[in-house]
Amino acid sequence: MAVKKSHDFTGQIVVGLLGLLIGAGVATAVVSQIMRLSPEQRKLLDEYQVLKDEWLYGDSKEYLNDLACKGLVYGAASEDPYTFYTATMKEQGLDTSGIGFGFARHYYDGGFYINRVFKDSPAHDNIYPKDIIYGLKIENQEYFDFKTHSLSEIETKFNSITSSDVKVTFKIKRGDSIVETTLSKGKYTEDFLDILETPTSFNNNTLSIRVNTFLGSPSLALKSTLSNYQNINKLIIDLRGNGGGYINQASEMAKLFVKKGTLLYQLRNKNQKVTREEYQTNEPTFNIPSYSIIMDHNTASASESFTLAMRAGCNTTTYGLQSHGKGIAQEFRQYEDGSILRYTSNYVYGAKRENETMDTSSDKYMCIHEKGITPDVVYDYDYSFLGSALDYSSNGISEFGQQRFLDCLNSLYPGEYPTSINSTSHYTDIIKAYGLNMSIKYEDESLKVAFNEKGGMLKALNDILNKEIYDKYLEEEMKVYNKVSK
Repeated sequence: MAVKKSHDFTGQIVVGLLGLLIGAGVATAVVSQIMRLSPEQRKLLDEYQVLKDEWLYGDSKEYLNDLACKGLVYGAASEDPYTFYTATMKEQGLDTSGIGFGFARHYYDGGFYINRVFKDSPAHDNIYPKDIIYGLKIENQEYFDFKTHSLSEIETKFNSITSSDVKVTFKIKRGDSIVETTLSKGKYTEDFLDILETPTSFNNNTLSIRVNTFLGSPSLALKSTLSNYQNINKLIIDLRGNGGGYINQASEMAKLFVKKGTLLYQLRNKNQKVTREEYQTNEPTFNIPSYSIIMDHNTASASESFTLAMRAGCNTTTYGLQSHGKGIAQEFRQYEDGSILRYTSNYVYGAKRENETMDTSSDKYMCIHEKGITPDVVYDYDYSFLGSALDYSSNGISEFGQQRFLDCLNSLYPGEYPTSINSTSHYTDIIKAYGLNMSIKYEDESLKVAFNEKGGMLKALNDILNKEIYDKYLEEEMKVYNKVSK
């Protein structure tokens, strides 16, 4: 039953606050402060006071404070996903260390393809890139075969392993061999960068690296790596998949290469007032004749700031796909209880290079927020969607999902399948055709069935799709790299 009750919210706030204060002078000051608040601000205070005093569950001040913070920020987060509140700094997800097995994986052929293995991890020297995990056994439990379970079931099984005391035996395909390795979760630290190719006389003394993150101290890791080589003629920096991190790390990394006087970044608030800017004040640490940066749609934030500084400050050519376009910066506010508010505070600007083609305005600075960086050499094929893990084993796939399925098929088999869903090209008919074709290609009659008992795509067929699209994705990634390294 709802009880209608009217409130004089200004009086409610005054009474509530005065009850906490002693002395007429203080009370007068509080009333004066409250009356200067806007109606919206007084409304917020009143809602808090009503909930605290009259809500059946509002007698816990700490709980209500926490709820108020979460609710207020939740509303802001609906407009800005980079603004949010957490109870601790660790929950902000900015730590490059953690507890786990220490490998990065991608759903592939019904199992997990290993992309990277962190050096400081339980998996190091036990699991290797390009390994495929097809199952696991936890302690004395029954063997869990990935090939007989859906992606969501496999993820649930993985996530159930929470203790570092539990031993897990993985079944792995390595080349043409099947091997097993037993691991327990432990501490690991994500590698700041990977060396892809070392300089030799056969590659014109080209050093190629992948920078994985701008969290932590990747600039120091890169400086240390470069110091190990002499006479580098070309440096290739692969930033594909690098979602960013700290802008000061992007600045410190750029300082290794860009000429003196180069703008590294500029921050402007909502009123376009410059709140901070940084320039290269010294000569660069390294003088390498040529630089190349590879990017894709997941190259974002600090990665983009670093790229803008490199374009403006040294002989840099960019390759690949349009970058993400995150030209905003966040700040932190920490409270006495250890909770953290991260909020978007500024737009990030970068310097224009000579003969700029991306931005023709008269301003010598530019912001790439929601625009991204257009590479100097744009790869002619947008292969990024092939890097997604797809699960079509359930019925009721959205129109977007159905179109994604067609896009994948047309990428793998140009001209063999329709390019869109319409009155003559039904989703289920295309799955049937795909199942028939794969049954012939892989000499497996069972694939002709095409559908499972739920009406979704047969798991074995879905596994083939994921294997083929990821193989294509890796192939296209390598094509871009080969184009840059020539």
